[in-house]
Amino acid sequence: MTTRVVIADDEAPARRIIRSYLGGRAEVEVVAEAENGLEVVDAVRTLEPDLVVLDVQMPGMTGFEAIDAIGLEAMPAVVFATAYDEFALRAFEVNAVDYLLKPFSRERFDRAFERALQRQPKEIAPLISSSPLDRLVVRERDRLFFVAAADILHLAAEGNYVRVHTAEKSHLIRGTLADLEARLDPKRFARIHRSGIVNIEAIKEVRAHFHGDYIVALKNGETVRLSRRYQARLLGG
Repeated sequence: MTTRVVIADDEAPARRIIRSYLGGRAEVEVVAEAENGLEVVDAVRTLEPDLVVLDVQMPGMTGFEAIDAIGLEAMPAVVFATAYDEFALRAFEVNAVDYLLKPFSRERFDRAFERALQRQPKEIAPLISSSPLDRLVVRERDRLFFVAAADILHLAAEGNYVRVHTAEKSHLIRGTLADLEARLDPKRFARIHRSGIVNIEAIKEVRAHFHGDYIVALKNGETVRLSRRYQARLLGG
């Protein structure tokens, strides 16, 4: 199985060193290099790597700010590679696999990489109960109201929040997709990528897309992406 890696560092020599350390591994594919935090966010959201080797201090957005923007639940494994030792505690608060202080040897990098391989992707098995969640509580300004689960078309992670899409509008609620996936009826809702869940009853059709992905067309005209990693949940096989 190929491990897809994003290398994120604002200094080209640092990226070259990491790429060279990964170069001898046939099972590794470097899918992108990022020079700043915004590029990290874009790469993780669009390419869905298995590992990000991440610097802390980068232009525009730090490594931690990039993680906040993506959302912990949607992040792949992270190995920090930085010249600053004062962020080590915070790194492990965001579930980093390892924290490398520059300059680090190939041997030290290899140990971190092996640790990352051992950390399997989080497969959140839906909790089967007698009464799955049938409605969500939404707060808008000074009022609270309910959104019925049957009215939800799809859900998308947005940092520490989840965007709940219905036919009429969307609502932003605080929480994680993992929590909602565990509470929603698994017969009705399916995970389609790191940052999305779809209501199966809202699907009109599924179309093949690029690089093994699919596009899920909903009955209301919206489209969402089904990534390779989650195809079995929706398509079987």
